[in-house]
Amino acid sequence: MRGEDLLEKSFKEALQKVSVDKKLNIPDEIINYISQIMSLYYRGIPLYLIDISEKTPFRRYKIRGDVSLLLVGLFTEWVSRRNRPLTERDYIEAGKINYYNAYMYLNLNYSDLFKENFRDISVFFSDMTDLITGHMEIFKNISENFERYAFFLREYRAENIETGRIFDLFNDIRERQLKRLIEEL
Repeated sequence: MRGEDLLEKSFKEALQKVSVDKKLNIPDEIINYISQIMSLYYRGIPLYLIDISEKTPFRRYKIRGDVSLLLVGLFTEWVSRRNRPLTERDYIEAGKINYYNAYMYLNLNYSDLFKENFRDISVFFSDMTDLITGHMEIFKNISENFERYAFFLREYRAENIETGRIFDLFNDIRERQLKRLIEEL
């Protein structure tokens, strides 16, 4: 078991707080999953570039679903800007379809994935079963409730705008101090 990632943990705690404060009742497994993809995005891993180079259908479906969810939930201005060939509804449908395809891919290829990933099936049987079936249900759930989880991310974003403004203020102060320091030299 890997140590808990601090960034992922911070996202998870913030998302849990929004879920509780807004009485949204978002399942923990969905909060965990969303905090993982937010952590990857924040670190600057360009999911859209991974999609281009990805060879497996499952990973393409998953990444396309993830990108759609982040765009609709967190980057609404970008999705809604003028002269866009795609609408928010297009991204919602793409997210739903791709998460559903990820679910179906795991469902239909479960035994093949199981054989590919483990040589001694008896040792890992319960872990692999839990991993695949757990993710299958997450992808199915997100597909069926895409708009709900996009709304959840919008609520998260709204709650954290003030925090972002505070960080921007600190950046402005640091920039002014740096300019003064340079001018004094």
